[in-house]
Amino acid sequence: MNSYSLDVTELPLCQMSLGQRYSFDKPLCVLILLAYVIVMTGLWLTVVQRITAERGQAVAAAMQANSSLAIAFQEQVSRTLLAAEQVAAFVRKQYLEGDRRLDLGDWLDQGVIRSHMFTIISVVNERGKIVNSTQNPLPAVNYSDRDFFIAQRANTRDTLYISQPVLGRVSGQWRIPMSLRITRPDGSFGGVVVIAIGPAYLTDFYRQADLGAEGLLEVTGLDGVTRSRKISREISFGGPARESSWFVRGATHPSGNLIDFGDVDGVKRIISYRTLSDYPLMAVVGTAYDDVMAPVRPREISYLTMAAGASAVLLLFTVWLTLGLARQRAVTEALQMSEARLAHAALHDPLTGLPNRILFLECAERALETARRHQTLAGFLYLDLDGFKEVNDYHGHVIGDLLLQQVAQRLEQHVRASSEDTVARFGGDEFTMILTALPTRENGEAVIRKILEALSVPFDLNGIEARISASIGAALYPLHGQDLQTLLGRADAAMYIAKNAGKNRFRWWRDESRPL
Repeated sequence: MNSYSLDVTELPLCQMSLGQRYSFDKPLCVLILLAYVIVMTGLWLTVVQRITAERGQAVAAAMQANSSLAIAFQEQVSRTLLAAEQVAAFVRKQYLEGDRRLDLGDWLDQGVIRSHMFTIISVVNERGKIVNSTQNPLPAVNYSDRDFFIAQRANTRDTLYISQPVLGRVSGQWRIPMSLRITRPDGSFGGVVVIAIGPAYLTDFYRQADLGAEGLLEVTGLDGVTRSRKISREISFGGPARESSWFVRGATHPSGNLIDFGDVDGVKRIISYRTLSDYPLMAVVGTAYDDVMAPVRPREISYLTMAAGASAVLLLFTVWLTLGLARQRAVTEALQMSEARLAHAALHDPLTGLPNRILFLECAERALETARRHQTLAGFLYLDLDGFKEVNDYHGHVIGDLLLQQVAQRLEQHVRASSEDTVARFGGDEFTMILTALPTRENGEAVIRKILEALSVPFDLNGIEARISASIGAALYPLHGQDLQTLLGRADAAMYIAKNAGKNRFRWWRDESRPL
């Protein structure tokens, strides 16, 4: 239906009585809702930004603290390794100077070697046999298959080799061997000095740092194997570390801070790590994210509670304002209903809601004026239902009225949405249509054929199937007339020609001298 008529789907709102208390103005409701959303968005954005800022500050403070701890941890590990290297270098010097009767056990007892961290110090010859050791009697084991022995035999540099944790053949406990190559004066391989320490010693720093219940300390080799990892009081070692976030990051950034999302044990942590400058190891310090956030959460709850309270108050105010305006609008609309009902009844068919003859003639004059101004074609149609009388007589007027209503709905569904086409009912089973802005006569014929097809589909009238058709007559401006009276009269005449020709068809008006 075109813009000259009132959509029947809106009638219940238009018929609202004074007893119906509220009528919502959609644009106004949208504005109120938009204002509510804007205020709420601003409120919650402020809360979220505040919470985010405080979390960021807590994370930054934790990273700064962890970074300081990581530096201290790195220095402790470096001192431990340096001490091991110095002891190994001292033993190696004595051994190379020809003192084959070294008594390392006695040295340890006398305090020559003072470090208590080294559980075993041994001199191993070029065949892997222990030739001197702090263990007495000398252990009858061979280290030629150990990775530290193999690595030092191939090594031409004088560097401390820090092995992965192994089960000691002498102590029967897990140890981290650290070794220095013994190179004879002629440059040949003369064995190694090996010092073993327990993995737990590397992370003993934990006692000096308050990292919380889920804190982490780790010494990881750049070969991707952990030398020692302590979480709370639990120690592990020898596990893979290549997938950990800090190991991956350390490949391109030797030192840094990050948030780890539980790669190790599912606990989210704030991590600081540093790669040792002199040894292929990485020192890692981590505190649980939840522990860091613990001081922040009470304030977060306070912010959220206040925001929720303000939101509730604002929501209640918005609802109150909307309902008040809706009630006021309902009263205004009820007073305007003397006029809307009468205007609608004067211009529309009461049964189908379609424009009546008066409104149709207004629309037709406007369509004709538009066609003249834009020099386009306009079609004027008369429709008469074939078989309606039989349905009405056999099943009664109630079913007949229902059939007319469904016919009106189908006709409305087949007018073109992109144009100002109009469907009207003149009375009985007689309908009229205006097809505006037709590019060609064939376009009009295509619309008419669709209408005939739609009306030929059976109707379901409360369980009663009815079959009807339509006879349609059409006149085309300016081909079949220049004024509205002529065009409508010729469309009416063409409709009778179609009905006499066998019904369920249409005809354009023609001069008597021109065949159809």
